[in-house]
Amino acid sequence: VESYELLSSELDYPLHLGVTEAGDVYSGTVKNAIGMGSLLLKGIGDTVRVSLTGDPVQEIYAAKEILRAVGSYNKGIEIISCPTCGRTRFDLEKAVSKVKEATKNINRSLKVAIMGCVVNGPGEAKDADIGIAGGGNGSGILFIRGERVAVLPDEELISELLRRINNWQD
Repeated sequence: VESYELLSSELDYPLHLGVTEAGDVYSGTVKNAIGMGSLLLKGIGDTVRVSLTGDPVQEIYAAKEILRAVGSYNKGIEIISCPTCGRTRFDLEKAVSKVKEATKNINRSLKVAIMGCVVNGPGEAKDADIGIAGGGNGSGILFIRGERVAVLPDEELISELLRRINNWQD
């Protein structure tokens, strides 16, 4: 990081950012995000390469998420979700995974929230374009830009969310 900060202050050349030998998808993504993210947030870096042990497709997803986190990439679905807590009544991790997989090839810019409860979920995700909250107690809610638009049975929450994402009109 210090080398690139010095280099960028002395030269006016495009700089390529990359962290080699970072590790597997989890630890490697963290190392890449810290190394590249700290530079990108300072406006340093013109190209990036995330290197991970394993399937190279994961490198692309990691790079997109790093660029999204620093505000340099806004295409595709951004999924936000809450940590699981005592109010969560459904398998939040499974729901996030299912929606992420179903939307991974959508290039439309959309922020999607998958929240564990109707108590805090919609408020915490009020900047999301669309989302679901709750579930597990028989029903949950679908909300658009913070406003509740439907109460749905648990078994329809994800399918209705995906249907609306696929038919989204700005």
